[in-house]
Amino acid sequence: MLRQTRAAFPAGLYGMLLIAVFGLTLPALVLPVERVLVGTAALVPRFLGFWSGKPAAAAEPAVLDRLAALRADLDAAVRYHDVFGAESLMPAGWRPEVRVAVATGRRGGGGQPSVVQLDRTYAEVADCSEFVTKGNALLGFLMRPGIGLAADDEPDDFARVLLLNDRTAPRVAAAMTFPEGGTLRMIVGPAARVDAAALRAELWDDPYRASRLRADGDAVHTVKLPGVVGEPPGGLLIGRTRIWGYRAAEGKESLAIAVLVAPPIDPHALSHVVLWRTDANANAVDTAEHVVEHAATVWDLPGVRGRHLLACDAAVPDGAAVVQDGLFLGSARGLSYGLALVSSFPMSRQRWSLLLMPDEAGERPRELVGRVLEGREGFALIECEADRFVSRAAGMPNGYLFTGSNGAHCPAGLLLGRVTAVPGRTDRLEVSLPVHRGPRAAAVMMRPERRSGR
Repeated sequence: MLRQTRAAFPAGLYGMLLIAVFGLTLPALVLPVERVLVGTAALVPRFLGFWSGKPAAAAEPAVLDRLAALRADLDAAVRYHDVFGAESLMPAGWRPEVRVAVATGRRGGGGQPSVVQLDRTYAEVADCSEFVTKGNALLGFLMRPGIGLAADDEPDDFARVLLLNDRTAPRVAAAMTFPEGGTLRMIVGPAARVDAAALRAELWDDPYRASRLRADGDAVHTVKLPGVVGEPPGGLLIGRTRIWGYRAAEGKESLAIAVLVAPPIDPHALSHVVLWRTDANANAVDTAEHVVEHAATVWDLPGVRGRHLLACDAAVPDGAAVVQDGLFLGSARGLSYGLALVSSFPMSRQRWSLLLMPDEAGERPRELVGRVLEGREGFALIECEADRFVSRAAGMPNGYLFTGSNGAHCPAGLLLGRVTAVPGRTDRLEVSLPVHRGPRAAAVMMRPERRSGR
C-alpha cells in the first residue's frame, strides 16, 4: 500500500510539468537544449522530495513467478515454431540458432525495411550459412563484413541480414504449384518501393499462363537448381502471390500485368530470425551484451493521463522499455541527469512490434505490427497486421500480448496484458492492462552501447 506523506501537490511545480509535456513535441533541432532544461527542472521534485508518497514495492513473488512462466512459454513457442518447417529442408548437419532482431533499416521493395540488424557480431556468426530463415520461410541472406552493402563493416560490428526485398539482394529461383495440377517456375526479386508487395515474380517459364492468374494467395517456394552453387535449399516459402492488373470488362477476361509476392512477415514485426551454423564442430559463444535492468522510480504527471516522469540511476536512452511489476509500462524519452519522460503503452501512437501467444497450446505465436487506436487506463484497442504463416481467415486468437523487438533497448517478450480478439475483425485486438497509481518502483531496460554496422 502507498502511504501519502504530502497531501497537496506543490503549485510551483506545474510550470515544470508544462515544460515537460511541451518537451514531447519540440522540434529535433532544439532537443539537446530541451533535454537539459526539462531535466534540470525535474531535479526540483526529485531532490527536494515534493512528490507524495514512497515508491510501491514490487509485485508478490507468486505473481512474478507466473509472469516468468508465461515468458518461458513464449520463448519456447517462438524457438520451436521459428525452426519448425525449415529443419528438414536444410543440409544435414546444419544446426539452427535463433537470434534476436534488434533493428531494421533501409527501404526496399514495397516500401518495407530491407535490412535487419542482429544482436550478434559478424565474428560471432562467421560459421553460419548465408541463408536466414523463419519457420519454413526464407527471409534473406546473412551479410559478410567487407562485401557488398557491408563493405565498410568490421567483424566486431553487429551482423546484418539482407532481406529478399533489398535491391542488392540476389534473385531467387522459385515455383508455384496449382491445386488442379501443374507448376509455374519463375525468378523472384525485389519489387519497386511503390509496389503493393515487397517482391515481384518475373522470367516465367510459361508467360501465357502467368498472365491468366486471377486469384491472390498462391504459395511461392524456392527451387533448388542442380549444379548451381550458392542457391538456397528448395522448398522454402518465399511468400504468397498478389495479382496486379486490369479487372475484367463485361464479356472479357481480366489481365494480370504483374505478379507480386508478399513475404509471410512484415520486417517491422520481426523479433527473431534463424541462422544455420554449418560447422558441426563449432560452438556458438554467447558474448552479446544482454539487456540490463536499471532501478528507477516512476511518478504520474498530474492532469496528463498516461504520461510519467522517471528517475533512474543511469542516463536513459530514447526508446528504453520501462517495466513495473514485471509488466511493460511504456517507452522512455531520455532527459538529463538520469531523468526521462515515459509514455504508457495505451497512450502511445507509434508503430509497435508485438507478439501474441495464443491460449491454445501448440499454436504458433503471431508476430504483429500494431498501433493503438484507442487507449485509456487499463485498456487499449489495437489495429494490427499479423504475419501470414497462419491463414488470415482463421482470425486472431485470444491469449497474452508481449512486446516484439522495438529497438536495442526494448527487447521482445515483455508482457503487456491479456488480449481478446474483436468479433468479426481480423485486424483488431483489445488488451486489458494493469492500472497503477502513485510513485512506484520500476526498471529501465538498457543494452550496453556497442558498435553497429553502417
